[in-house]
Amino acid sequence: KTSIAGAMLQWGAAMFGRKAQDGGTLPPPPAAGGGLAIDVEDVNPETPETPGHTRTGSGGWLSPGKSGKKRPKRKLTTPRKGEVKQNLYEPPNLEKALARMRRLQPHEETGDPEKPTKKLSLWMKEEEMQGKFSEGIVFWFKLMRDHLLMFFIFMILSFWAFNQMRVSNEEADPSYERLGALGRVTLAAIMIWSEDTQRKGETVSNTDKDATFGIIVLDALMMFALLFVTGYHHMKKEQVKEEVDDATISLDDYSVIIQSGLPSDVTEERIRAHFEKFGEVHEVVLGKDLLEVMNLRKRLIALEANHEMLEWMLKRANKLLGIVEMDTSTMTQEEIAVARWKKLTRKVKKEIDKREGRVDVFFAALEKARDDSLSIEDRAAAAADAASKNPRFAGGKDNAGAAASKDPSNYNPTVIKQKIEQSLKDREELEDEIAACVEEGYPVVTAWVAFEEEDSCVECVQAVRASKKLERKTKAKKLVGLEETDGLPGEYDVRTFEGENKLEISTASPPSDILWENLHYSMDTFWKRELRSNVIMWGFLIINVFAIAGAKIANVTLPPVIPVCDEVDNGGWFLQCPKLWNLDSDTAAVASQARNDIMPFVKQEKSASDCEDFLEYDQFIGNMTKYANWYDGTSFAAGAPTTAAEVAAFRAGIETAGAAWTGGFDKATNMDECAAQICYSCYCKKHTEDDFCETHNDYEAERVLILIGAICVSATANLIIKEMAIRLSFFERPHSMTARELGIAEKMTVALMVNMCLLPLLMTTQLAIPSWPGKFDDTSSGWYNDFGNTLVQIALINSISFPFTLLSPVIIWRLLVYFLTPGVKSQRQLNELWTPPPFLLSERYGQMNAAFLYTIIFSSGMPLLYVGHFVKIALDIVIDRIMLFRACIQPPRYTGKLAAQFLYIVPIGIILHFLFAVYMCGERDLPSRTLPAGVFGKWPGGVNQAVAERDDQFDFSARLKRVNGLFPFVCAMVTVGLVFIATVVLQVRKRKKKGQMEAEGCPPLSEARAKKLITGLPSYRITDNPVYQHLFPPGEEVSEGL
Repeated sequence: KTSIAGAMLQWGAAMFGRKAQDGGTLPPPPAAGGGLAIDVEDVNPETPETPGHTRTGSGGWLSPGKSGKKRPKRKLTTPRKGEVKQNLYEPPNLEKALARMRRLQPHEETGDPEKPTKKLSLWMKEEEMQGKFSEGIVFWFKLMRDHLLMFFIFMILSFWAFNQMRVSNEEADPSYERLGALGRVTLAAIMIWSEDTQRKGETVSNTDKDATFGIIVLDALMMFALLFVTGYHHMKKEQVKEEVDDATISLDDYSVIIQSGLPSDVTEERIRAHFEKFGEVHEVVLGKDLLEVMNLRKRLIALEANHEMLEWMLKRANKLLGIVEMDTSTMTQEEIAVARWKKLTRKVKKEIDKREGRVDVFFAALEKARDDSLSIEDRAAAAADAASKNPRFAGGKDNAGAAASKDPSNYNPTVIKQKIEQSLKDREELEDEIAACVEEGYPVVTAWVAFEEEDSCVECVQAVRASKKLERKTKAKKLVGLEETDGLPGEYDVRTFEGENKLEISTASPPSDILWENLHYSMDTFWKRELRSNVIMWGFLIINVFAIAGAKIANVTLPPVIPVCDEVDNGGWFLQCPKLWNLDSDTAAVASQARNDIMPFVKQEKSASDCEDFLEYDQFIGNMTKYANWYDGTSFAAGAPTTAAEVAAFRAGIETAGAAWTGGFDKATNMDECAAQICYSCYCKKHTEDDFCETHNDYEAERVLILIGAICVSATANLIIKEMAIRLSFFERPHSMTARELGIAEKMTVALMVNMCLLPLLMTTQLAIPSWPGKFDDTSSGWYNDFGNTLVQIALINSISFPFTLLSPVIIWRLLVYFLTPGVKSQRQLNELWTPPPFLLSERYGQMNAAFLYTIIFSSGMPLLYVGHFVKIALDIVIDRIMLFRACIQPPRYTGKLAAQFLYIVPIGIILHFLFAVYMCGERDLPSRTLPAGVFGKWPGGVNQAVAERDDQFDFSARLKRVNGLFPFVCAMVTVGLVFIATVVLQVRKRKKKGQMEAEGCPPLSEARAKKLITGLPSYRITDNPVYQHLFPPGEEVSEGL
């Protein structure tokens, strides 16, 4: 029997034998009756899919979404109204996906039927934005614009400080080991110049002190300017809110929300009757507990997606097996054979042409798959083999999951049809569960009342306010024993529902702000969920602190090193290594003897913690100068060898193998062993290739590994912190998106501040904890070179990385669209793939809050932070405009609460700025005039002083006796007073406005909806919310009553 596959190979052989320009004809098709049978029951790919069920939420293919507690299956007591709709395969159409994407993105209507919308301009002004976006979005860009200007001015004014630092660096000329590149643009540059000047016995002039004080005064003026701009922003925020309200008409202009107090079985009619005393009620929407049915619907949608994939797999199997999908009811056998032949040859003609005479295993496998003399199992195995040889012909090289499987059962039409039947059965059962939920009904949690007239809503809000005022008055009189009889009777109290229920009524937020899935969770227990998430977040942060501290402590267990080896060379104040162990001697014999002399000390392996009494601010302060030139017998230290015989005996005692260590020069302390470690490490820094330095190199490698581990832990923690902030805020289950966004911003702010600012500060601060790695008890020049250098690095890196991490979802989305679109197998998949990412203000404010705080708190001593923050804001503005106007989904109607959170943080940052400035600017080495009993400088005795004089770590009063420390403290007190007054005024204004609502002249709601004047969603119903429409499609049984 001649098979169609054999005929195709004959045709291919004929083609292979011709040249490209030959125009031969195809061999005739096989006779009728030969070849493969046609399964007329196969699914027709031309049949359109049942509309609806377009997903916009999360959830992968073949993986039903699960959330909430598992409950027993509900039983349906009455027949279900509708039948399960069989979603047939719909080929992906890019134009449909693009049209859907444009509907989700913010676009401007053109009125042109050919191109109904156009993209928004990247240079859209704030006045234009007020008509397209909510107050939260508009004020975000205004806030960024004003702060960009403020920090640009701060950056320019800081050039006075930068110039003072430049002059100090030129005169002091510290080595880069003593003061790194970033440390040179901090107050450390001036402090080092002042310290070196005093140590030389020279005097720091009053002119120099006044120049430094000028930096501090200028810094304070900048902070007060920022404080007043923040006050302006508080007022401007209200203005922007009013301007946005005036420029837009939204449903919340007409609506109130009943947050609690309703019976669970209340009806729309009963609520309507209660509120109609204020005017016509346009719509009452019941907020119901839909969590269970939502989870069932998500599972159903996953099954539908699985069904579509099975339909595609059936289509692929039919193609590979040569089963032609067509209507054969009106065709003869001969017509069927001819049609089948034409379809099959058309599919592989291009493939044969491309191969130019090459025969491969793909066609051999394909021939076997289309041999109807074999069993269907063997043919399915051959089809799987053919698909593995040529994935593109078999459906696409980008397939994944079941679509990419080489399991023969996935190419067997009989097996696939069985799976389709099981899929329909599973969907039937799930539809029954959903119908049972609908039949039982959903408990009412909350409700929204939309009035026809805006004035009716205003009157209702005023009545609620009067009711609350009366209630407070009544309680107050009862407390003093008086009976309250004044006021309106209970039946006229809007908050009293049906004589017994006390309603909690307030102005409604926009419909897009509602999180329907969270209405299941009571707000009475919200504090428990919030407390739990905060405990988890802080627990992780504490673990992270101890992990980093562990890495730092591991460094302390290694031998000590100092960053500036010039300080222990000839001329060193306390240690002169060449006069103890002359390892760098030009005389080979002297250098060799020095190696033999130092190694017994080095082998004692004294750690940095063992040497903490002789190390301060990364400087060796043990006095080893008395042992200088001991090898010549000329040392004046008590107990040091003074003759050649004593030197030889000393060497013999310390170099004897296996002998007990006698203590070296100083038998009472570890000072000489620590000095040997310092000298050994300084020599080996310059001679790493020397075998003599093998021990040092091993220790350095260990330090590098510890540093890499700490960096990896910190970097991983930053990623985890961001994700934890989001997940834990979701876990708290607030009822509104605004509350959830506030939680995310708050957690991100705290976590980023702890991980990027507080943690490095703790790691460098000397604390009364055993083995704690911190070594600085003051804001000295070494502190700036350590912590200051780290913080400025973090700030500069974050100024670039923070904005681009917000851009990353768009980049990832674009890459996924580019690479995965060719492999998409259904319209549903294509729609999901082309769904834009969200524009989330919470992440932006979380990063902004943290970056602003660590910039402001430490900027008095590190003005370079202003530059980093300016760059960050500039990139934020550019990237956010691109994302919002070109890429992201239309954001929800954000309120100004996130902006208010930031505006409350600003004065806190300014107060902390001044308090830290007391320490940073009041440090002893920073040139400053002093009050009576005040002391400036650590070396008032000049060259005759052996040890530096320092302030106690927590001696706050010593800093206040210096003008540089007193002035920021006075500014801090003034700021506290101003903030307190402003807070009282704002709270009084807020209390007066609470519960108030003013009419804005909006038209009747029905007219506004008919003319499409409503900005945002036109209804509170879940069926009108695009986020939930895939779960509750309008018109379906599950959506009845919603």
